Amino acid sequence: MSYHYDDDYHQTIAIGGEQAAASRWQRQRDLILGFRQSGSILDIGCSSGGFLGTLKGKAWKLYGIEMEASTAAKARANSGAEVFVGDAVDAPFPANGFDAITCFDVLEHVYEPRQVLMKVLEWLKPGGIFYIVVPNIDSWESRFFGSYWYGLELPRHLSHFSQRSLRHLTGSLGFEETSLITRTSYVERSMGYVCSRVVGSVGVSLDPPSKPRRRGIPWRAARKAIRMSLIAAFAKSASLAGSGASIEAVFTKRS
Repeated sequence: MSYHYDDDYHQTIAIGGEQAAASRWQRQRDLILGFRQSGSILDIGCSSGGFLGTLKGKAWKLYGIEMEASTAAKARANSGAEVFVGDAVDAPFPANGFDAITCFDVLEHVYEPRQVLMKVLEWLKPGGIFYIVVPNIDSWESRFFGSYWYGLELPRHLSHFSQRSLRHLTGSLGFEETSLITRTSYVERSMGYVCSRVVGSVGVSLDPPSKPRRRGIPWRAARKAIRMSLIAAFAKSASLAGSGASIEAVFTKRS
């Protein structure tokens, strides 16, 4: 699988997490602070530490898991976190060691999601929170775009979750659901796959979506306008109907 996680991929993910980190991660940070104001927190798939860096300070002891060594080194430098390099199931963290564990758009990438969740349950303190985000395979967008839906992201996404399947999996392990909603939209990126297919059919090759690209100001302004109007309205409607592109859930470890 390392072939599918090249330098361009890691760079794109890192840039996305680091740019305007305070606003990028404000929602996630505020949600966690609504449950816990201090303690030990582990971010599974921490990339270059963009999220962990927003919690840097005396209140939190920061930990991360990252599969790529140089990206993990950036996370340590950016956040001061203790970062394990490798698969989550191999991380040597002690049982009952964390007040909060986060897993943002990661569980769909792993070979054995059930094993990862078992480790999460082991690592959490009783009453600790597990905050997870995964694509929603049962979303309106998934049904409309089919094989061109960005949330599939083949071959990197190995498992796909609906609200029902995520609830079943976590409940069978002993997690207690605190909140579960759907939100956001992948319409723009899904349309990118459709466009790549169309131009590819006439012999034109485009850069892969994971390759960083610098767009001109007019293009960025037009994209922002579309995002804030049409896409935002669609995403809001889908979320209210429980069919948003992404599942955002908080579970707790029973005391």
